[in-house]
Amino acid sequence: MRLKTLLSIYAAVALLFCLGLLAAPGFWITLYGAVAEPQAVALLRLVGAVFGGIAVMCWVSRAAGPSPARDALVFGLAVTNALAALVSIETARAGVYNQLAWGPVAVFALAAVGFALINRKTSAAVHAS
Repeated sequence: MRLKTLLSIYAAVALLFCLGLLAAPGFWITLYGAVAEPQAVALLRLVGAVFGGIAVMCWVSRAAGPSPARDALVFGLAVTNALAALVSIETARAGVYNQLAWGPVAVFALAAVGFALINRKTSAAVHAS
């Protein structure tokens, strides 16, 4: 997959997370079998805001040419998604949520692998030239 395609898809997914968590955090958490206390609603909205920023960064940078800044973005997205996948795996295994908890595991793990593979390819190309 090309970087432009991955960044475009990731921007769209991150925007969906953003809008859903900002607009209706209580609704989304109930799908996972949990109750949204006021503190959880605030944290979910904060996470939604972060996803909004990530969506903008991905969308704006999708056509950027090779550069250290683009490489840093891709590496950062690989690390962010790998960490989120690990946290999501532990959450799913601990039974904090229902079976839907495995959905974020898949999303974050696939994104982490995609960005890691692209990072490896673009880093190799930069070092080869």
